[in-house]
Amino acid sequence: MKHPERILVVSMGTKQALEAVQWGISFARNYGAELFITHIVHNPFGLEGWSLPISSAKVIEDEFTKILEDARKDLQDYIKTEDTEGLAIQESVMQGEPVQEITKFISEKNIDLMVMTAHEQGYLEHLLMGHDIRELIRKMPCSMFLLKRELEYKRYE
Repeated sequence: MKHPERILVVSMGTKQALEAVQWGISFARNYGAELFITHIVHNPFGLEGWSLPISSAKVIEDEFTKILEDARKDLQDYIKTEDTEGLAIQESVMQGEPVQEITKFISEKNIDLMVMTAHEQGYLEHLLMGHDIRELIRKMPCSMFLLKRELEYKRYE
């Protein structure tokens, strides 16, 4: 059995993303693999095709820029909490349609193993992201390690 040489951890900005990073670091350390950690940001409200006043477009663009900056900071914070000494780690923030961007990244970087959480979509995420995890599983050009997590719903009484 061939061990993974290049591992990708995909974060979609959930509470369980840190755990996925921890697993990725553990795998990379155990197998002596190169580690890529990326945060994917999907912008379902992109400006293409919209006829918005310049001031509205600027507000939306500024807000999306802030989301990307926050994603970079979160990713760096996840990595800082772990012992990564001696590991080759490349971090990035991708934007676009998640399945397309992730599969493209995997092909370009020759990734052997992808790590991500399995049940991270609540109602809003499902609306915005669609069926991305199931589609990723069907289209995945490498092995996957999915962290099973149940959604936490708040009960209002």
